[in-house]
Amino acid sequence: MVVITENMAWPPMDLERHKMREHSAWYSGEAEVLSNFYYDSKLQDFLSFNYSSCNNNKFWARQIKNQSNFFIHIPIANDIAETSSSFLFGKTPIIRFDSNASDMDQAQKDLDDMLTKSGFFSKIVEGAEVASAMGGVFVKEAWDSDLSEEPIPMIVQCEQSFPKFKFGKLVSVTFMYELAVVGSAVYRLGEDIQKGKIINTLYQGTADTLGIAVPLTDCDAAIGIEAEVVTPDILTAQYIPNLLPNRLNRQSSSGRSDYQGIETLMDALDETFSDWMVDVQIARGKLHVPTGYIKGMSDGDGKFNLDKVMYEEMEVDPMNVPDPITATQFAIRADEFEKTTLNLMDRIITSAGYSPQSFGLNIQGRAESGTALNIRERKSFSTTLKKQSYWEEALKNIVKSMLLIKNAYLGGKFTCELDVNVAFSESIANNSMEVATCIKTLSDASAISTDTKVRMQHPEWTDTQVDEEIERINNDGSVGVPVPNPEDLTQMGENQLGGINNQAKDKNVPDVKQEGSGNKVVTQKPKPEPIIKPNLAKPKKPVKK
Repeated sequence: MVVITENMAWPPMDLERHKMREHSAWYSGEAEVLSNFYYDSKLQDFLSFNYSSCNNNKFWARQIKNQSNFFIHIPIANDIAETSSSFLFGKTPIIRFDSNASDMDQAQKDLDDMLTKSGFFSKIVEGAEVASAMGGVFVKEAWDSDLSEEPIPMIVQCEQSFPKFKFGKLVSVTFMYELAVVGSAVYRLGEDIQKGKIINTLYQGTADTLGIAVPLTDCDAAIGIEAEVVTPDILTAQYIPNLLPNRLNRQSSSGRSDYQGIETLMDALDETFSDWMVDVQIARGKLHVPTGYIKGMSDGDGKFNLDKVMYEEMEVDPMNVPDPITATQFAIRADEFEKTTLNLMDRIITSAGYSPQSFGLNIQGRAESGTALNIRERKSFSTTLKKQSYWEEALKNIVKSMLLIKNAYLGGKFTCELDVNVAFSESIANNSMEVATCIKTLSDASAISTDTKVRMQHPEWTDTQVDEEIERINNDGSVGVPVPNPEDLTQMGENQLGGINNQAKDKNVPDVKQEGSGNKVVTQKPKPEPIIKPNLAKPKKPVKK
C-alpha cells in the first residue's frame, strides 16, 4: 500500500502499479504504446528474483530495438474488456426500494428519475469495462447544483487512486489529479475521501517528485476548491474489484485484471498475425522483364507500362531468351497461420474466463436459442456471476450515497432508512416461447404461484404492477363460474353413485355397492347370460305324396 507523503518520488511504483501500466498499454490498443512500454520495461526491479527472463525479447520489445517496419496489433484485450461489460450490464439492472408499501410508487419513480438523469447506468457500463482491464475501478459521488440537480457519479482510475483497506473493506482513499504545469513546477491536487468528510491538499512539485503542500490559492486551477468538505455520514467513494484474489499478491484487496497471466499469449498473437501479413507481403507477385521493356525515368528508375502493346526489338539473340518475361510469386501459408491464430485466441479468451463462443468463435453459423447459448457459454456466465457478486453490494452503497447527497445538498426528500435491492438481468434473454414453456411446466407440476409466474414474464415490473396483473388474472379466470356449495357437492356425489347402480341393473353391468359409512366400494360380478348357439343342421327335404 502506497502512502502519500511530501517530496516522494512520482509516480510511485510497485509491482501492482507496474502491472497496471502494462495492462493499460494493452487496453489502449495502440501498437506504439505497447512497443514503448516493453522496450523500457523494468519488471525485474519489482520482483525479488535472483534471475530474470529476457523480458525485452518479447515481440513488442523488439520492435524499437530492431527497428521493425511491419507489425500489427490485434486488439483482443479491448474485446475482452468490452465483452465483460456487456455481460454485466448489457441490460440495465433493476434497482428498487426494499419496500412493498403502497405509498412507495412516487418514491420509486423519483429514484428512477435520479438514476437516469445522473447518467448512473452509463457510468457503471464504463466502470465495468475499465475494471476488466485494470483489475478494479473506483466510483465516487460528486455534486454541483450549478451543473445538475442530481448527484454526479464519476469513474476514477486505479492508477491515480491510493486506497486504504481494513479487513478487505475500503475505509478511505486519496485521488490524485494533475491540475497545472507552470514552468518546471507541477501542481497536483490530493482529494482524501473519508467517512463524513473530504480533505483537499494542493502539492507543488516537479515531473518526478510530488513536492510539498501549498495553499489552494497558489494555483489558479484550484480556486474555488474548499480545503475540507463535510459530507453525509458515509464514504462517498466505492471500490469495485474485477475479481479476487489478486494472484500477484494474494494478501492485497485490489482486484485482478482479466489480462493477468495472458500477456505473453497476447504478445504471441500479435507476432503470429504480423508474420502472417509479412507472408502476404512477400507473396506479392514480381515480374522480371528485359531492360528494353523498361522506360527510363529522369531519376534513374525504370517503369514497366502494363498497357503498352508495342516494344522496340532488343539487340540480343532471341535463341538465348527463351522466356523474356518471368513471374515470381510465393505461396501464402494461410491455413497454418489461421490455425495458429485461432488456437492462440481460443487460449487467450478461455484464460480470461470466457467461452470462445462469446467472441464469435466455434459457432459454425448456427442460430441457437437462449437455452442452447447458456449451455455453450457456461464459462462466460460463470465468470459474470462472480463479478456480479462484487458489483451488487457496491451498487447498493453508491445509490445509498447518492440518496443522502440528494437530500443534503440538492433538495431531495427520500426516505433513506430504506435499503435498495439490485437485480441483474440476463445478458442473453430467453424468447417469450421459452419463458412460457418454463412457466407452463412449473404450473403443471403445481410448483409455481401466480405471483412468480407474473414476475418471470415481466421481471422489470414493480410490486404494484405485479399485484394489479394478478388481480386481473383472478378476475378474468372467475367470470361466469359459480363457486359450488360443499353440501351440494356431497349430494351430487350420492346421486351420481345411485345412477351408476341403476345403470348396472338396466344394462347388466357390475353393481356398485357402498358398504358402511366409509369409502369402501365393492363390486358384484353379473351372472353370465346363456350362450345361444345357432342351429347349423341341414333342412330336411320335403316328402312327396
